Amino acid sequence: MKFIHAADLHLGNPFVGLANVPAWLQNNLQTASETALARLVDDAIAESVDFVLLAGDLFDTTTPDTRAQLTLVTALQRLDEANIPVVMGFGNHDFVQDWQALPVWPANVTVLPADITTTQLTTTGGEKIAITGFSYTTRHITEDMAVKFPNKLPGVAFHIGMYHGSVGQDGAGDYAPFSLGDLQAHHYDYWALGHIHVRQTLQAEPFVGYSGSLQGLNRNESGTKGYYLVENQGSRLVPEFTPVAPIVWATHDITLTGDLNTAVTQIRRELGTPEEFELVSLTVKTDEPQLLSMIENGQLVAALTRASQSNDAFYVFDVRLDSTPLKATLPAVDQHYWDETADAVFDFETLQRLGLKQVTDASILTSFLSADMMAELKEAVETKLRVAEQGGQTDVD
Repeated sequence: MKFIHAADLHLGNPFVGLANVPAWLQNNLQTASETALARLVDDAIAESVDFVLLAGDLFDTTTPDTRAQLTLVTALQRLDEANIPVVMGFGNHDFVQDWQALPVWPANVTVLPADITTTQLTTTGGEKIAITGFSYTTRHITEDMAVKFPNKLPGVAFHIGMYHGSVGQDGAGDYAPFSLGDLQAHHYDYWALGHIHVRQTLQAEPFVGYSGSLQGLNRNESGTKGYYLVENQGSRLVPEFTPVAPIVWATHDITLTGDLNTAVTQIRRELGTPEEFELVSLTVKTDEPQLLSMIENGQLVAALTRASQSNDAFYVFDVRLDSTPLKATLPAVDQHYWDETADAVFDFETLQRLGLKQVTDASILTSFLSADMMAELKEAVETKLRVAEQGGQTDVD
């Protein structure tokens, strides 16, 4: 026996935390959740699974738009054509206000009602399966619903619980708070949990855990996302994670040297071609004064956006400095004399404060901050200070 445990599709929910996204990427973002669901269906058909469980928050809202509804119905129809039953419930995001307003589901779909209900099915191998769960009809459920579940039914090969909620105390949480002990008391063979967007195992055997979201939609949902393919292995239901998200939020660390163009080239080279498209938050370590300032003022991320191409396998949406960056050393000059003359110098930092930080055109920055230009700007300093290192001691003439 094989089945799929998935949850938190959040169809209709946009990506959050992105700005100034290039046009070529916008369509990929819009269709990412749809693609993840289509991949799940492809896998279900290819694996000839016995059924699919969708444990809540199929939509991001209780009033999903037509596109989101059509996406789900189309996926369910494909499973119906492959004779794969689907049992699904609604969660706190897509709680049911009006049952009559829901789409017309294909014949293979069983929707869990508000009351805790057990549905049974028989696999192609003749195994009898019981599945117990419920749907939300209000955004918040403060009571422990797990204690109301029936104990494992006699005469079934496996009894599976579907539960959309979070660990907590009865009356002290908003999302059907439960304890692991509440679930264990019913002696089920598997608990398919939803609500938490990160894969999480509360108990390995019998398995109790969250499959996580199908597609990460903000930077806090980093890493690969997908579903569990669950198989019967010696009368144990064993889940194996299968990634399907076409877009992955990722973090990378990099040490940069050189000027702006060199930095952009280095970043693009090192990010390379990941297996799935990555939305990258980049943490940079550098001792280059220009790069330090351009990172703080958003100029490096702007340059990366301009350099991005439609055939890229990544997009850098955020660049920030390492919390312990490399530190540039001052010339070998007594700090007292350097401090006395530094304010008189029209240097890079001064240029940034005067408005250069508003410039995001890489070609202008590169030209204006060329070695020749910076040498000219520093001439005032060099006429006042001549730095020398003699006999292990620092002297200033």
